[in-house]
Amino acid sequence: MNGQKKRLTTTQLLSLIRRSRHFTVVDEALGNMEQSPDFCQYLYKIMEERHINAKEVIRRSGIERSYFYHILSGQKTPSRNMLLRISRCIGASLDETNQLLRLAALGSLYAKVRRDAGIIFCIENGYTMRQTNEFLKELNEAPLYQDE
Repeated sequence: MNGQKKRLTTTQLLSLIRRSRHFTVVDEALGNMEQSPDFCQYLYKIMEERHINAKEVIRRSGIERSYFYHILSGQKTPSRNMLLRISRCIGASLDETNQLLRLAALGSLYAKVRRDAGIIFCIENGYTMRQTNEFLKELNEAPLYQDE
């Protein structure tokens, strides 16, 4: 091999797993794959692309400063709601939000779940974190946070 990592889709990898008689074939394919960024790297990447620093995310989201820095350093994994708050504050797209959720092992937004459908609607329509929170309340769904 020429040292370059391969890009396999999940479907391609699943197909390889189904066809393989020995896991070593799968293990080799996994070892040769380009690795996904970890959660912290991906969050930093989106923030950088949007020219939003940690201080601004903290201001917009109302997340306690030290807690957010623990999230950024990988010392803490945010809850799903916390991650959705961050996502809305940085203006992440639906794909970016779902990737953040997957990388944090929190499960992607699922359109067949009413609350998730409402959040998807808000993302697609450019709602802010506060607007998303109010919209969820109007739907009688659990908000991202409780007003103090």
